[in-house]
Amino acid sequence: MLNKSTVAIAIITMLSAGSVNAVMLEGESQGDHVRLYGEVGVGGHFDTHADYNHDEFYDTKGYVDDSFATLGVTGQRQQFTYRLELDYQRRNWLGGDGEFELAIDKLYVGYLFTEQQWIELGLTDTAFDDYDHFGDFTFNKSIETGEAGDQENTVKYQAKFEHLIFGASYSYDGEHKSGALQGDIINGYMGWMSDFLSVVVGVETRGGSNGISKYGEQKLIGLGARLKLMSNFSIGLNGFLEDEDLSTRKSGEVHLDYQTFRNHGLTASAKYDLNEHWEIISSINHEEYEGWDLLAPNYDYSELPPEYGKERRWASLGFNYRPARDIVLSLEGRVGEAPEAGYAYVRMYF
Repeated sequence: MLNKSTVAIAIITMLSAGSVNAVMLEGESQGDHVRLYGEVGVGGHFDTHADYNHDEFYDTKGYVDDSFATLGVTGQRQQFTYRLELDYQRRNWLGGDGEFELAIDKLYVGYLFTEQQWIELGLTDTAFDDYDHFGDFTFNKSIETGEAGDQENTVKYQAKFEHLIFGASYSYDGEHKSGALQGDIINGYMGWMSDFLSVVVGVETRGGSNGISKYGEQKLIGLGARLKLMSNFSIGLNGFLEDEDLSTRKSGEVHLDYQTFRNHGLTASAKYDLNEHWEIISSINHEEYEGWDLLAPNYDYSELPPEYGKERRWASLGFNYRPARDIVLSLEGRVGEAPEAGYAYVRMYF
């Protein structure tokens, strides 16, 4: 059961940051502000497939609820910034139990060197996490890059100029979303943004857990690109290549015999804007993990081989309907070796 008093205290703390009369509050000097923001979404995944469920869902059944809520506050005082964000989400990942949990998603302070350059210190997303799905137009996203995501003890620097963007982060004693140690994580990206073509390249490396968990060293490179062919039609490309060391043997509590597994994935997607309210989105996807390959030298024979072998492919078609700027209704169907037959969401932002 979720501790209701914890939720109440967190919400009251956020709201007490300023007046209840406005979401945006201006400060004493120009640029100072406090902003309350959030998101509420109801929906989930339909007909999740046991044969294709690789790390996606805690269970395979007709419907997996994935309702979600976020409440956050950001602020700026002179050159200093801060952010506190709470997520209320289901533990739907493989190894979870599907129940709701309240988690602090971000908690950091920052400093603005200029309007184009800044740093963040604390619990925040690693640099490449900001752009790891840049070329994927689907609402629920498709291929997972395996990058580190949100991490505690993180220092992140970012810069954004007219066309050029770049960022880098360092996380001390990084962890997998399961809580398992992954070691220090260095992460970064560089990109070029324009109205016609935008491209972002990201890299990541981690130090490994030195036998404490199954996660060893890792190297990752990812690419995201968007090309606007017409005013209402765009295509995107998202891909990654990863070499990940994983333990293949355990003695007591010590993980041993780390082997390198090569993984890669690619998504090609397209978005067509019918009008200001309707978008049609499609994608084709391919992913391949060495750990799935029965003939690979590092295959774990304690696990049954996946139904689809060493690789899987699927395609999707769906739409987004936006009756207002801060409301979206999304529906998507998938065919092929997808982990689900489809999903549907209604989300509202403030």
